[in-house]
Amino acid sequence: MTKLLFGVSDTEECRRAIKTIINLFGHQEGVELTLLHVTPEVLVYAESGIVDYGTIENMEKEKSNEILDEFEKTFQKDGITCQKILKTGNPIDVVLEIADKYDLLVIGASESSLLHRIFNSHQNSFINSSPIPVLVAK
Repeated sequence: MTKLLFGVSDTEECRRAIKTIINLFGHQEGVELTLLHVTPEVLVYAESGIVDYGTIENMEKEKSNEILDEFEKTFQKDGITCQKILKTGNPIDVVLEIADKYDLLVIGASESSLLHRIFNSHQNSFINSSPIPVLVAK
């Protein structure tokens, strides 16, 4: 059994990576795909006025579940079943925390500005820190 962990986000890079995963693994037996979406922790500052922390947290959770559901439906159209995981925290920390339970980490290729890719790329952090192989899918 080959276990894939696909870190998903609400980006076109991640959506394009779906095709790569389907092409490489879609028709193979014994492949288990897990979709992981990480939401950042909700920070509420006193200066922001009266804010219901619970409402903001629920809105973020709802949006995150919609993202996971969208990706799951896309894979299901090609006959691929998925597990879904929703976590809160720093995406890099969360992914690396659970990565050793999988055989391959799949992330979407970052195509943002050159300065962002050099100085602030999650992609580079995943590649350099992952305890398992990383597939950067375009």
